[in-house]
Amino acid sequence: MSLAESMAAALDPVRFAESLRFEPEPWQSTLLRSQARRGLVLCARQVGKTTTTSVKALHAALFNPGRDVLIVSPTQRQSDEMLHRVSALYKAMSGQPRLKRDNTSEMGLSNGSRVVSLPGSEGGIRGFAGVKLLILDEASRIDDDVFASVLPMVASDGVLLALSTPFGKRGWFYDRHEDALNGWERHKVTVYESAQYTPERIAEVRASLGSFTFASDYECEFGDTDNQLFSTESVRAAFAPGITPLDLEVA
Repeated sequence: MSLAESMAAALDPVRFAESLRFEPEPWQSTLLRSQARRGLVLCARQVGKTTTTSVKALHAALFNPGRDVLIVSPTQRQSDEMLHRVSALYKAMSGQPRLKRDNTSEMGLSNGSRVVSLPGSEGGIRGFAGVKLLILDEASRIDDDVFASVLPMVASDGVLLALSTPFGKRGWFYDRHEDALNGWERHKVTVYESAQYTPERIAEVRASLGSFTFASDYECEFGDTDNQLFSTESVRAAFAPGITPLDLEVA
């Protein structure tokens, strides 16, 4: 990559993606160019979120020397899989120096930046600070206490990007989608917005799944889970803000 091409790629992540022979769809270009410090990506399965996020992670590591990029998923295996994709993209670039560190859970670049994969457990993610990009993959499955633990890791100029299919009306990922005034930028990619799905493929998937699974995993709808005894709306309707709780003393 020439100096001019490198400068263009640094300024425009889409140009960088194209240099990797990745032609992003419109929604992917929007996400790559987003400069929001907090982002929620509600997306269907198999729409290309892993590749898009891997490009964004590599871009952040290459053009922000000495800064960390963290990948957090519900399990270490899931995080390692995205890191493997980032590493493969780097190794496919021409003229890049050898990695200083390259294993299943960490990729160290010669500019001092690192891309690190971590499990979604509170005990396994402490010790990082000043993170440039924090990726929460399958975010709806990451527990609330884990989210609370990683939030302080993002520096004042750091970016937190949470991507997931829905997982019912529960948890921090759902709550932030419901709060329109919390300052998080929102992206939504259903099968109808993705070039990966033809009408024939959509029909095949719909016919193979139950209504709840298709609505959740492919139409990105937050619905009640099949094992709930009472619906979320029924529970909410049982609460009235004007009633003062009884102050009962235990003998």
